[in-house]
Amino acid sequence: MEKDVRKSNAEAAETRRRILATASGLFLKNGIAETAIADVMVAAGLTQGGFYRHFESKEHLVAEASSAAFDLILNTFDSVTVGKSPRDAVDLIVHCYLHQHQNPESSVLCPMANLSSEIRNADELIKNVVTEGYHRFVKMFAAYLIRLDYGDYMGIAEAIVAVLVGAVSLSRLTLESDLSSAILDNAKNTVNLILESATRGRDRHKATT
Repeated sequence: MEKDVRKSNAEAAETRRRILATASGLFLKNGIAETAIADVMVAAGLTQGGFYRHFESKEHLVAEASSAAFDLILNTFDSVTVGKSPRDAVDLIVHCYLHQHQNPESSVLCPMANLSSEIRNADELIKNVVTEGYHRFVKMFAAYLIRLDYGDYMGIAEAIVAVLVGAVSLSRLTLESDLSSAILDNAKNTVNLILESATRGRDRHKATT
């Protein structure tokens, strides 16, 4: 009996993970409003009637799917930067974030850049998840900037995140591929300018001597 219960719980957990992974991809690529619960369940190979055994509402699903999306993209950045110097890691993350749509099949997409227009009017639960995701991104950059001895590492990290999210969001609004590429290239240059002009430890020492 106990074995059957464990098997049932494991199957339920796997089904829930499958729904979340499917929902995350559909919401990020097609939008929240354009993706119905039925779309998610069909894509996951499940019946719509089973949805409410795992989630209270569509808003609940969007919130958890967004959280899963943040986990995926941040874990991916952790993986690709293993062994990199702090500056190389920052450069690589900036490149990967700005070009997250380079591969049409990619599932590593950020909710901030891809759902921003819909999140503005979203449920509080969803906004809280996205706000937490923003803080996670800032802390990720700040951790590298501390190692690079930047003074206002939190402020710089916040500026970098704002530039990246804004650039990807804006690049998706235009039908002109050249303009989209220019927006992303300019964002990369802006991040470099921020890092080059920001005060570091040795610069602070020179200013006081």
